[in-house]
Amino acid sequence: MIIVQCKPQWKFNNTSTMQADHYIKYGFRYHPNFFTESELLSIEPILIKFHHNWLKENATAYSKGILNSHSLTASNDLSTAEKAVLFQFISKAKIVDLLNFNAPKFLNTQLFFDPQNAHQQNYWHRDIQYTGLTEQAQKEALLKQDVVHIRIPLRKELGIELIPETHRKWDTQEQYEVRHSLNGKQPSDPLNTGKLIELNRSDLLLFSANMLHRGIYGNNRFALDLIFFEHDPDLLKFRDQRNLPSKDEFPELVVCPIF
Repeated sequence: MIIVQCKPQWKFNNTSTMQADHYIKYGFRYHPNFFTESELLSIEPILIKFHHNWLKENATAYSKGILNSHSLTASNDLSTAEKAVLFQFISKAKIVDLLNFNAPKFLNTQLFFDPQNAHQQNYWHRDIQYTGLTEQAQKEALLKQDVVHIRIPLRKELGIELIPETHRKWDTQEQYEVRHSLNGKQPSDPLNTGKLIELNRSDLLLFSANMLHRGIYGNNRFALDLIFFEHDPDLLKFRDQRNLPSKDEFPELVVCPIF
């Protein structure tokens, strides 16, 4: 049995009030030099191992344009000890302290990388558009739900482009037409309200999954992405129990608030 300690004393750090207010207003928080090199080195070999196996097992999907993988903590390619390291990283107090909404819960892990086709275009989107909700339900969810990405680049990358405040605001006509390829527009078209945030190794970017955003490809990007959400019955149904620590393997983690 792998022993991984839970630290239930987590609470939002009041010294980060200005950053919290920035998220509330704009939908994102950028933290340069957030991680030490030793913290990144503790997980990097595991991420690389998972990625190499994923490329072998999903060669066809990768050739057709897939540019991210998910569910590392549920993978049969990783050992219990390797998953323990990931769970320990995910549950770091310094990460959880960034989640200043009600009863944050862990949802999933992802890796983001460049597409196989160097000419593949990126695309503006809101994650919520892939949930199957009607547009009216999506608009309502923007006002009451929090789902966030915590992006952790392992290499210097061109970054993420965001439209500030769209985590609570619906599309303008131009944004809607770009996102849905209407009236001759394409999802890769530039939007003049976009804010590009370049990312370096050791940085952290927290942003709302519901806001308009797109990843910028290039530089052989390789980034870990952690997804958390505000405790909500409507969001819990999207959580796969296989991604969570099991009672048999990680009894100390089962009681952790985020799991």
